[in-house]
Amino acid sequence: MNLRGTLVTVVDLSVRLGAAPVGPPRVVMVVEGAGKRFGLGVESVQGVADITEELMEPLDAQRNSGGVVGALAHLPDGVTQWCEIDVIARESLAG
Repeated sequence: MNLRGTLVTVVDLSVRLGAAPVGPPRVVMVVEGAGKRFGLGVESVQGVADITEELMEPLDAQRNSGGVVGALAHLPDGVTQWCEIDVIARESLAG
């Protein structure tokens, strides 16, 4: 992806979580992890929330999608996954 003249790698989050690719992501969020800036491609963004530690449920190795999902966040309007951006950066942008 070209971001103001700088090429930025985009990682498709659904593919990284094990889903089959269905086309290019509809939304790209620019994030920073493990010292690297990259795009995180998602289908949609439902909102932004302040998440405190009390709302987090840590996940064991069987449920964390290879370390990518660090916890579940229990919010008033439902449960969402807390992704470990550093893990995604290290594994997807190696080299």
